[in-house]
Amino acid sequence: MNQLLRKSIEYEKINAHILDPKDRPGFHLTPAVGWMNDPNGFSRYRGQYHLFYQYWPYEPFWGSPYWGHAVSDDLLRWKRLPAALAPDQEYDRDGCFSGTALPEETPEGDRQFMMYTGNVRDPKDPSGRGLQTQCIALGDGLIYRKYSGNPVIGTGDLPPDADPYEFRDPKLLKQEDGTFRALIAGRRKSGGAQILQYVSRNGLQWKYDRCLIGASLATAHLGWMWECPDLFLLDSREVLIASAIEAERTGEYPGGKTCFCMIGETGGDGGFRPEKDHPLDSGFDFYAGQTVLSPDGRRILIGWMQNPDTANRRGIELPINGQMSLPRELRLEDGRVMQRPVRELEKLYEGPEVRRTVKAEEERISVPGIRGRSLDLELSLKPAAGGYSRFGMRFAEGNGCYTEFSYDPAKSEAAIDRSRSGPGSGGMVLRRTKVRDRDGALDLRMILDRYSAEIFINDGEQVLSAVIYTGREAEDITFCVNGTAILDIAGHQIKEK
Repeated sequence: MNQLLRKSIEYEKINAHILDPKDRPGFHLTPAVGWMNDPNGFSRYRGQYHLFYQYWPYEPFWGSPYWGHAVSDDLLRWKRLPAALAPDQEYDRDGCFSGTALPEETPEGDRQFMMYTGNVRDPKDPSGRGLQTQCIALGDGLIYRKYSGNPVIGTGDLPPDADPYEFRDPKLLKQEDGTFRALIAGRRKSGGAQILQYVSRNGLQWKYDRCLIGASLATAHLGWMWECPDLFLLDSREVLIASAIEAERTGEYPGGKTCFCMIGETGGDGGFRPEKDHPLDSGFDFYAGQTVLSPDGRRILIGWMQNPDTANRRGIELPINGQMSLPRELRLEDGRVMQRPVRELEKLYEGPEVRRTVKAEEERISVPGIRGRSLDLELSLKPAAGGYSRFGMRFAEGNGCYTEFSYDPAKSEAAIDRSRSGPGSGGMVLRRTKVRDRDGALDLRMILDRYSAEIFINDGEQVLSAVIYTGREAEDITFCVNGTAILDIAGHQIKEK
């Protein structure tokens, strides 16, 4: 084991208990210590889910990334394992950037086969960017060794006009005939995002194949770079997901750094042809999504539950920074990728379900049995006689703090506001999104886990995710309607560690 990796593992052992478990999320993965960002290598291996992630153990701020590592039987209770990769070679000395992992059978037995981006800062580049190449590591689920022939895809393997400083985040795909594809995020020197495809017979020797998709007038709203690509089948349609840098704010899109999906098909030329696109999350905090196929055939999505633009500007002192989102089941309905919390969450329910139906009018109300910070809350909102002009739900409320979800039926617009949530917002406090007009009716499902909220609108047509650092003693949930509406509410408390 290299000295850098050994040092990080020893540091983690010493400092892993620096934070009380009650000051962490209960069922969202966090680093033992230090910094976490993009999920990597989300995969099934030897009967468990494996999740790797960008990791800097020494501070709660971004540093030259290692790969952290965790495993789970149920996608909710994670066991942290020793770090898997460290930036310890000349070709990755400034960071082991994002990538993927696949299980592979060989004559000698099974193994995990990884591809990741090695980053080396170029002193000649005035911006301090790194030259980026693609590298292989092989392991047994605990110990990983880098391939002696790294990098397997170098800057000399790029097509004309491809920027060697913006070439990262390989997505490995194993074909039915045993060959490999790698989809790699890129950018043209002349401008415009692109995803490049490479092919290999054995996963070790690679050649450039084609540009799978490049920016066009139809995708101009999706910014200048599409990071962390993933491609999969969903209900017999092809879905491509990626994370945009500097997306426009329009319609459902919140703008800035945004995880999105395209629904389409591969054309006769081998390129991906998108027909529709939409954001996967219109809240503050969801980026770099990756998916895995569960043993029972579900496509599961997980993302970094943070925003790259605010992650280093929390304004609070904590020894950890970053968490993963709740894993989400994906399905396709009416040409749209829908999301639901993984069904395994129901196994964490504690105590009886609380159900209430209330008629809400002008005053703010609380509902007996509906409160807390570890909760699965479902709400169906329907206008009553005379209708309503605004619905508001405050949660994590107490000591003058709260975060609010609201809905304006006239505009068919939902919003989440954390301007009163306390520290930690990084200055990003309001998100709005258009939702499908249903004559004032709205269905919500909100998952609270101490320091986060994920709100699924109309059975997962849209999602609004937010990290909040409000003190845990703020547990009230209240509702207010400008006008008159009927609220059908169901709540389940979730077991806390």
